[in-house]
Parts: sequence; structure tokens; C-alpha cells
Amino acid sequence: MKASRRLGWLFALAVIVPSALLAALAVRAVRREEAYLEKRLASALNAEVLALASRVEEELRRVEEELARSLPAATPSGLRLEAWAEGVSLVGVPFLISPGFVLEWPRDNGTLSETQRAFLRWNGEQLGNRVDIPVYQNIALAYQGEIVAEAVEAPAGGAAAKAAAVGEVSAAGPAAEDREAAAPASAADEPARRAEVAQVAVSSFERDAEVRKKVYAQAEEKGQAPAPRNVTPQAASPERQAGAPPSVFVTESLRFGEIIAGKDSGLLPRFQGEELTLLFWKRAAGGRIVGCQLDRAALRTRLVGLLPPAATSERILTLLDEQGLPVFAPQETASRDYRQPFVAREVSGLLPRWEAAAYLADPAALASRARLAGAVLWILVAILVVSIGSGGTLVLRAVRGEVELARQKTSFVAGVSHELKTPLASIRLYAEMLREGRQPDPAKQRQYLGVMAEESRRLTRLVNNVLDFAQLERGRRRFALEPLDLAALCREVLEGERPRLEEAGFAVLLAGAPAAGPLTVRGDAEALKQALLNLLGNAEKYSESSRELRVELVRAGGRALVRVLDRGRGVPPGQVKGLFREFYRADDALTARVKGTGLGLAIARRLVRGQGGDITYSPREGGGSIFQIELPCANAS
Repeated sequence: MKASRRLGWLFALAVIVPSALLAALAVRAVRREEAYLEKRLASALNAEVLALASRVEEELRRVEEELARSLPAATPSGLRLEAWAEGVSLVGVPFLISPGFVLEWPRDNGTLSETQRAFLRWNGEQLGNRVDIPVYQNIALAYQGEIVAEAVEAPAGGAAAKAAAVGEVSAAGPAAEDREAAAPASAADEPARRAEVAQVAVSSFERDAEVRKKVYAQAEEKGQAPAPRNVTPQAASPERQAGAPPSVFVTESLRFGEIIAGKDSGLLPRFQGEELTLLFWKRAAGGRIVGCQLDRAALRTRLVGLLPPAATSERILTLLDEQGLPVFAPQETASRDYRQPFVAREVSGLLPRWEAAAYLADPAALASRARLAGAVLWILVAILVVSIGSGGTLVLRAVRGEVELARQKTSFVAGVSHELKTPLASIRLYAEMLREGRQPDPAKQRQYLGVMAEESRRLTRLVNNVLDFAQLERGRRRFALEPLDLAALCREVLEGERPRLEEAGFAVLLAGAPAAGPLTVRGDAEALKQALLNLLGNAEKYSESSRELRVELVRAGGRALVRVLDRGRGVPPGQVKGLFREFYRADDALTARVKGTGLGLAIARRLVRGQGGDITYSPREGGGSIFQIELPCANAS
């Protein structure tokens, strides 16, 4: 019982607990499957929107270069500027500013167009350096020094970050005697070093939420508010819990003179109400500033040309303008809410509020894929749990069987030792008494000799059982099959055992011997005798007050049946299954009233099965047992 309890606990620890943990992990994995698929899809679409944003920024640089190349020489007259506007589609409203920031062109002389008047209304004071202009700057670049310094201090800071920061420090403060020698090389390496530092800053800002939090806090302290965004990306992100992530661009108010200081040309974003326009400017001869307001339609046409195929089976990719509307959208997506893209990325500080955005062509497909993946995962987990449970159960049964077999073998060894010791003690006692002449009575002497003979037979049967079992277990027992009369064999065995059995109080009866000729089978006579003797011995041991042994011979079709019937205690229903198992005994304690090794019935069945037959058990009506030997008749077809 203790061993079974220990095996039960072992089974629970080895199978049930891991299966339960596996099921719990599966539940968690299924719940996170949609988030995983969403994150993986978001990663792929983020790469597309990043590429689109990069192409837009590159296109803006090309626009600046084209306008600079096409710019006419500055002149007080506006005629050539008008010709520039007519010859270049990107030029909307040209302007000319004096070195003292006086707007020389266009001038409100009563002949201006509505577009020019709107230009002066929105930009006159700003270009005249009298009013601040909001400037948009990537916050990671604005605070790159702080970001790179923190990347160096953090244990997770990459080698590139450390190298860049170290380079920045060393460039700032080399030893005085080394500066002159190092100056030419440092000047040549400066652009590459600055680009590396900027890349480290942007990468650290995008990767580390803690860095973003600190940088936004620093910008807020300096009054630099993030630019507004028109969209709320729906893909999973750390910021999604608090709504849309803030813009990566912060605004700073500067005068026009501060914006162009130290530069030769550039683009400047300006809002006219809710409408975004771009201003191009370039320094001209005599210190003048010449430039133009870009034509919105021409610029949008250029940017639309950068779009890859807008719609595929999985996603829709487009650009959103400052009002959150697509610059191009497939017709079938006209009803889509473009303010809620799956992923989005701000394009450039030159196009504030513009976004490169990607949408799922079928938003329900993601949930469907997650459900399918979850179902497949559940099936696999169920199969795994069943496999573990089944395998564990089989292993438990095998272990329990081996433990039980080991226990039975131990009991067998103890039982055999006891069985051998008891008759040997009796034989030795009576032999010594006869040798020393302690019993002069001839009748008593004959009784002693009879006991010695009976105990010797008992020893012989026990040793034969052990030897037979060993041979059968190793497969060395060979049967000499030949035709024999089963009735004659049974009669011979019973006649040999009758004196002993009747002396023990048994009534022995052989019934059903066929009158119409012998009951012939093909078998090994010695093996069948051994099997029948084992059945008789078993009936003898377990018979109590009612001592009756009946052997019946029956021909049933092509089968010969030998039934051994007794009126003993019978076999409890719960023990029938193990009746013919090696070493099995209902009571295997050394103090059991009925002694035995648990091999008799097992050997008998093996002997009979080795000859093509079988032994079965059934309860006898009125009490007792019926053991039946079944063999094929020799003349059966």
C-alpha cells in the first residue's frame, strides 16, 4: 500500500503537475497569440512605413536642390521671379527679401493676386523677422547629447553608442599639444562622427521607453511641446495603453533670422490656418534672400509618385496630410477611418502632422488568424497532454507491475525457503529417530517412513515446479507432442494420487470417461501430467471441511476438456485476474495458513498453452472452483 501511494505521488509529480503547467502555459500562449501576430505584422508594416517616410524626406531634399538650381539671379525687379514661377511647377508664390529683412517682392501695390495677398497675410511679418516662427525638430536630435551620454552610462548601452560618445568627448577636449596635429584628421572625420552620434541617439530614443520618458520631460521643462498628431495607431505598443504616442517632433519659436543663420538654403514649413505650405529660401548675391512658397498641388503630386502599390491583399499603405486625410487612397477604402491606422510614422519635421500610415486590408483577418493559431496550439497541447498522460500511465503501470513483481519474487524466495525447510525438517527428524532406534514399534516406524516419503514427494513437486518455471521462463522447455489417450492419462494420475488424497480425507471421482473410444489428443504426456498434478495440488491446498475432488472428461466438438472441480473456498472476484500470474498468491504472508510459491497455476497454464490448449477458471455452483484444461482433439479438422 505504501509503495502504491508513493508511486501515485511520483505519477502526480512526473505527469499530472507538468501537464497542468503545460496547459496553463498554453492558455497564456493562446491569450497572447493575437498580440504576437499583431506585433509581428506591425513590425513588417513598420518597415514599410519607415521606408516610405525615408523616401519622402529624400524627395524633399531633391526638391530643395531642384529649386536652388532653377533659381534666377536676384534682382529688384519681380519680372524674372514671375518667370521663375511660370517655368517651374513647384514654385507657387516667389519672394525676395532684402539684407535688412524687408520684403521686396511681392509688394501690396494693389495689383496682387488673391494668392499673393494670402501669402503676405500669413508670412509677411514672419519673413520680415518681426514675429516668431514655429520650427519643428526631431526630439532625439535636439537632445542627442543627453541620450548618447545616458546610453554610455547604461549597462545595456551598445558598443556603437559608447564609441560615438567617447569620440564626442575626445573631439571636445584633447590635450593642448595634440590638438594642432589632430586637427586635419578631426575635421575630415567630423561629418561621419556627427552622423554616427545622431544615429545612436535616434536608435536609443526609439528602442528605450525610459529614454523617451526622460527626454520628453526635459523638453517639457524647456517649454518645447510635442507637435500634435492626427492619428492613433492601433498596433500593440507600450504607449498604446495611454492613447496615441506623442510626436517625435517638438516645436521651438525662432525668428526668421535665427532660422537661416549659418545656412545657405532650406525649406521652412508654415501653416496657413489648418493648411500646411512649404517655403523655400536661398541666399542670393548682395545678401538678399530669394525663395518661394511651394505649389501644394505640385508637391503632393511628387509625393504621391513615391507610393508603392497602395493596396495589397494584406495592407493599405498611404501618406496622410496635415489634416489626417490620405493623399491617395484606393476607391474601395473610401469609407475607412484614416485617423486610426494599424501603424503610422511621422514623415519629417518639414511636413509636420504628415504621417506614413499602413492599414490592414481586412482588420478581422488578424483575429481570425489568431483564433486559428490558437486552435492549432490547443490541439497540439491537448495531444501532448494526452500523450504525456498516456505515457505516464503506461510507465506507472509498468513500474507498479515491476514493483509488485519484485515484491512477489521476494515473497516467492521466502516462501520457497519455508516450503523447502518444513519437509526437510520433518524428513531429518524422522530419519534421526529411525537411525537411533528411538521408536521400536514397527507400526510407528512404517508411519514415519510414510511421512518421509510424502515429504519427499512434496519436495520433488516443489523443485520440479521451480525447475519447470525456470525452463519455461527461458523458453527452453520443449514439448514432445504425440497422440495420447487423455482419459487414460487422467486415470493414471488420479490412481497415483488417490491413496494420498483419500488418506487426507478427500473423495476422489473420475467422471465422463468416453465409452465410444479413447479421447485422443496430441500432447506431451509428462507436461500434461504435471499440469494436472498442479491443479489437483491447488484444489487440495484450498479445500477445507468439504473435501471433494472431481475430474470430468468432456468432448466438445473438436476439443477435449478436463475439468477439476473442488468444494474449496473458491477465488474472490477481485483476484481472478491475477490467478495465473507468476508468484501471485491471495495471501503471500509467511504466516498464511495455506503455503505455496504462487507458481503452480502459472506453470500449469504455460504447459498447456505450449501444446495449443489453455486453462481457464470459473466458480462452481454451490461453492468451490472449476479449473478446465482445453486441448484440441488429435482427429479434429
